[in-house]
Amino acid sequence: MIKINSVTYKDILHNVNMTLNKGFNYIYGPNGAGKSTLLDCISNLNQKYTGEISGNDSLVYLNQNLYFSYKLKFKDFVHFVFSLEGIKNYKTLFFEYAEKYGLTEEFTSNWNKRIGSLSGGERKRLYFSTICCLDRDWYLFDEPFSGVDTSGKEYMCDQFNNLISMDKGIIITTHETEPLNKISFVKKHILNDS
Repeated sequence: MIKINSVTYKDILHNVNMTLNKGFNYIYGPNGAGKSTLLDCISNLNQKYTGEISGNDSLVYLNQNLYFSYKLKFKDFVHFVFSLEGIKNYKTLFFEYAEKYGLTEEFTSNWNKRIGSLSGGERKRLYFSTICCLDRDWYLFDEPFSGVDTSGKEYMCDQFNNLISMDKGIIITTHETEPLNKISFVKKHILNDS
């Protein structure tokens, strides 16, 4: 469980209180309400807030502004992320995951390509898939469906349901609610801009 108590940050978040239990948590609200900022705080990317957040020790966060040099190769991104975890057999693990979701052909085709030569959707699938291979209690995604086609959204929802079945916690923000219909159970949390 992640508990958010009286979290305030600049003029963006004002005394936010929220309890997030394992399963699928959808934080919604209007543009500018502070959804991305709240995820930054939960992940400790932003530590300049007041208040308290607990239960966020084991998480991974894919924010919407993830940037890696477009010169970096697909395989080097996977290697980099896995090496941060001390995972040596990264290619085997990554392709076992790809096979489970029918992505082996795409990932094999892209393995030696530069990230910059991939489509936006292919980059998103690379980042999303690599993050989902990591073993954490919590997975945070900021606008994961943005720029992703229908089949990509279905794949993401399949992965979300798989993580839920493994008793993991997921927190997302999104303005695209249609894909959420494919999630087994969605807990909604509103974040107002006041």
